Amino acid sequence: MKLKTDYQMPWRPIYEGYLLIIWGSSILAFFSLSFNSRLPKFIFFLGMGYALIMFLITLPGARSMWVLQKGISGKKLTFTTLSAVKLIMKSTPNSLWLGYGFEWTAAHTQKLIDYQRYQLKHDLTRKMPSDAFGSNWIHGLNLGDDAIYQPLAHTEGHTLIVGTTGAGKTRCFDTLITQAILRNEAVIIIDPKGDKELCDNAKRACIASGDLGRFVFFHPGFPEISARINPLRNFNRGTEIASRIAALIPSETGADPFKAFGQMALNNIVQGLLIIGRKPDLKTLRYYLESGPDELVIEAVSAWCLISFKQFEVDFTNLQAKANRNAYKLAHYLYDYYFIHIQSIAPNSDLEGLLSMFKHDKTHYSKMVASLMPILNMLTSSELGPLLSPERSDPDINITLTDSARIIQTASVAYIGLDSLTDAMVGSAIGSLILSDLTAVSGDRYNYGIDNQPVNIFIDEAAEVINDPFIQLLNKGRGAKMRCIIATQTFSDFAARTGSEAKARQVLGNINNLIVFRVMDAQTQQYVTENLPKVRVNTVVRDQGGSTKGDDLMEYSGSYAERLMEEEMEIFPSAMLGQLPNLEYLAMISGGRLIKGRLPILVADNLQMKK
Repeated sequence: MKLKTDYQMPWRPIYEGYLLIIWGSSILAFFSLSFNSRLPKFIFFLGMGYALIMFLITLPGARSMWVLQKGISGKKLTFTTLSAVKLIMKSTPNSLWLGYGFEWTAAHTQKLIDYQRYQLKHDLTRKMPSDAFGSNWIHGLNLGDDAIYQPLAHTEGHTLIVGTTGAGKTRCFDTLITQAILRNEAVIIIDPKGDKELCDNAKRACIASGDLGRFVFFHPGFPEISARINPLRNFNRGTEIASRIAALIPSETGADPFKAFGQMALNNIVQGLLIIGRKPDLKTLRYYLESGPDELVIEAVSAWCLISFKQFEVDFTNLQAKANRNAYKLAHYLYDYYFIHIQSIAPNSDLEGLLSMFKHDKTHYSKMVASLMPILNMLTSSELGPLLSPERSDPDINITLTDSARIIQTASVAYIGLDSLTDAMVGSAIGSLILSDLTAVSGDRYNYGIDNQPVNIFIDEAAEVINDPFIQLLNKGRGAKMRCIIATQTFSDFAARTGSEAKARQVLGNINNLIVFRVMDAQTQQYVTENLPKVRVNTVVRDQGGSTKGDDLMEYSGSYAERLMEEEMEIFPSAMLGQLPNLEYLAMISGGRLIKGRLPILVADNLQMKK
């Protein structure tokens, strides 16, 4: 049986260097003696040739050890320009560029464990700057760097970016967003914080793509320059609208009767609006919830009866005169008219739901919808009302009116800032409504194949806006060419938002690609590494001992032994995720590739020239 004896400690002194000195000195000595000795010269040439061969045999091992130990200080931050990114994309049009790095293997794990075990860091690294983050030597475990690419087809399985504040998530977003814009694809950026740099970088990429007109800006904090977006514009069934808004109501229990009643009331109003051919928006829904459904009942019953009963037009005139301009009385008369004359020949269950709500006790109705009104008031008050419930007849021609479907159809680049730092509840609500709208658009694309162009959805601090429709988008969006790239700081953010770890894992289980920057949270570190493969690493175990026989000190015996053993461990220790420097990451992409990478800072061409 052949024993495994090829293990070498990579951080030991470079003994091969001493051998190079010896063999190099031997070559010089033989060369000098060949001129100063009376012995035959061929003897010295033989010795010189032998020394040269040994020198060349020893050189590669010495060089690789020297390069490895010299490179253990890691890589400095680098910069790249938009022009350079364009050239990269031109050379690899079907791939996504992820910076520079290498594939992490069991050999790198062995080097990492050896480095930690023998504690040679201070001997092998240059003095680190006082403001440096993390352990630069981790990336230095490889002898070199290559450009990292991922096939674009693999990104349709969605991507999760995890990292603590300042670790590199925004720079990663910048790199991925820029490439999506330069590919002339639709890009939607949902940013709860309202990061100005992220917004400016997206606009910069639009300029680089040659069409600044693609850029759409939405931000509640800047209503005078913000686009106006209707988050209820797209839906497949009216019931979706009620579900979207009811999902925003805070609830302590899963079976909240107030939430259920509010959703029912919303659905009745939405169905009534659809009967009269009017698309719902937040301001309209708030109006009918607050003032009651009297006016809507009049319009909805009239619209349905006109197409169902020829005599209605004459009867309606008589009912108006009888009501004497009292809306409640007229609604009451039309209620009776529907059930007496219309229900038997043209029943409409949606209309009957609205009529049932009209007859509901007013006091009880007001109490039951009380939980729904605060969020609707916040979403329709002050400058926010026109932003989320835009009117097509708005006289300001400089205002952009759009929605999710239009953004996608025109391959626009929409930056949606939620201003959550100012008002977290409203910001979260806006984000959830927009995600629900995107899910509806995704359903249309999936069902009818309206557009086969990819859509890139970037969501920073995703835990603040996640909802059930978004989980459906993650689950089924791949078939609709929706690529979701979401970022968060910890796994616990999702668990806190969804209410349970099981629900959070349901969210994360729909994501195929993972990019991890520095993470300090132990639970998140464990989540990242628990699905990584195990590898076997070598360990040298040293034993020594001594003994004497009785009191006779002359009869002493000692022993020393070394054993090479293997032990199983994580291919990348979870604790090391907390030591990654800024802009360095560990990625699991394309169904199992494990990448140790680093991102350059993307700058405009003129800034790079100054550097």
